[in-house]
Amino acid sequence: MRGARFAFAVLISQAGASTAQPVIEAVPAQPRIVVTGFGEVKAQPDVATITYTIRGEGPASDDAVRAMTASGARIQAALRAIDNAAEPHTSQVKIAAVKSNECKEQQYGAPQLSIGACAIAGYVATQSITLRTKAVRGAGTMVGLVGRAGGLDPRINGFTLNDSRAAQQQAIAAAVADAATKAAQIASAGHVQLGSILSVTSGPRNDFQPVVVMGSRSFAAAPPPPPPPPVSVDLTPEPLTTTSYVTVTYAIVR
Repeated sequence: MRGARFAFAVLISQAGASTAQPVIEAVPAQPRIVVTGFGEVKAQPDVATITYTIRGEGPASDDAVRAMTASGARIQAALRAIDNAAEPHTSQVKIAAVKSNECKEQQYGAPQLSIGACAIAGYVATQSITLRTKAVRGAGTMVGLVGRAGGLDPRINGFTLNDSRAAQQQAIAAAVADAATKAAQIASAGHVQLGSILSVTSGPRNDFQPVVVMGSRSFAAAPPPPPPPPVSVDLTPEPLTTTSYVTVTYAIVR
């Protein structure tokens, strides 16, 4: 009985000691193989982005704005010959007073009256336009039409995909397949059996280089009779490249 009591005391003493100084046993991590896969898919662009500026001038600011909107309407009517569904998106409207070059305005101090050499001779109104069109092959022709109808600095700013999700999914699938091939090769070289996937992380990225085609300087719209057919510019843009990177962790079966 006395021995039993002593053994119990020893156990209590040991339990107290383990509580005061806990012993943490390290659990080895599961063997694994971590690889990075790369996938790439090429697809023809189906949207072109065109930018240009419309301009109007007149003795009063309202006259300049009216002339500017009329120029925009002429350009839009001309573009309908190529893409009737293309709608312009407008931004950055600016109205500037025009004065003589002899006007020496002060940058600081009291404001000056618009008299003498600084009298306002008229106003210029400008507006930036961005146009997205699905007529990719006709985008160059549309740039020429913008210049003919009075637009300033027309150009193609780039080509894109209207919906890049399908291309991205294909790129991810290719990246996962690439990772599987690499993991299988590593497992074979290490004489181990490849197990199931433990985790997958994806970092998709869309890479494409915008193609810029400079348009001509603006020209006045041709008077009646109707203007001749537009100068045809056939475009065949390079395919857009969609890439994806994935990191895949595989278990190793012992």
